[in-house]
Amino acid sequence: MKPTVGFLGLGTMGSLMAANLARAGFPLWIYNRTWSKADQLASQIGARAAASPSELARNVEVLFTMVSDAQALHDLYFELHGLAESLQQATVCVEMSTVGPSAVMELDGKLRMRGCRLLDAPVSGSVALARDAALTIMVGGNAEDLARARPMLDAMSTSVIHVGPLGSGAVMKLSINTIIFGLNQALAEGLVLAECAGISRSLAYQVIESSAVAAPFVHYRRDAFLQERDVPVGFSLHLAEKDLQIIEKAGRQSGAFLPQTVLNHQIISEAIAEGHDAEDVSAIASHLRKVCLQKKSQ
Repeated sequence: MKPTVGFLGLGTMGSLMAANLARAGFPLWIYNRTWSKADQLASQIGARAAASPSELARNVEVLFTMVSDAQALHDLYFELHGLAESLQQATVCVEMSTVGPSAVMELDGKLRMRGCRLLDAPVSGSVALARDAALTIMVGGNAEDLARARPMLDAMSTSVIHVGPLGSGAVMKLSINTIIFGLNQALAEGLVLAECAGISRSLAYQVIESSAVAAPFVHYRRDAFLQERDVPVGFSLHLAEKDLQIIEKAGRQSGAFLPQTVLNHQIISEAIAEGHDAEDVSAIASHLRKVCLQKKSQ
């Protein structure tokens, strides 16, 4: 008999991941701060929508959280009617957000006092990969706890990698995002360089896609760079800045030297100051175009 599972946080990625759990046959409770969103998804996928995190915690054996930041995670557990009020002993809690190792370790200390277990298991992959249950999941924590959660993780992914003790998954996710922000910045700069020299944006992107630098990131970000505001935001600059702050903190704590990360953060902060905070990270190209035009007009 499959364990009853809970999933909290039904954003773009989380809703698709929860749907894959239901599709795999796990009895599922879901929760979102906006209850109507959970209720609508529950009716679509055959899950039950909890009125509060506490109600969800009373009814599940394994639970997953996928939220925007460490504060949202803390609130899920410790606000009035939060998860902590009703967690059953031996519940495996799987934290999948990008919150960094410090937040993971702080949460672990509080959960252990309640007899619960924690895994940090952030994901790598696009919305399309989440829909297709083809994510890569990086797990930190105890191997026995991972064994309990493994069937659910497999239902959401094509690759589950145990990278080490608790906190290791969070660090690996930051490593992946460090590279993503570098690729995003390099792609924006290369594209704008071609544009400023008179090459059309679509033609420049076609060449980049056909070249030696055509990583999967270049292919699946094509519409974001070429159509800009006509496509949904995949990863906002606001969230990118949050991640970069966590990455820099982790670098300071570990002694890692991250000069490109610091520069990427600076550029993203400049774009946010111009009002791009809710836009996709591809808006870095728009920011660079403005700088190019300013320089040409001087």
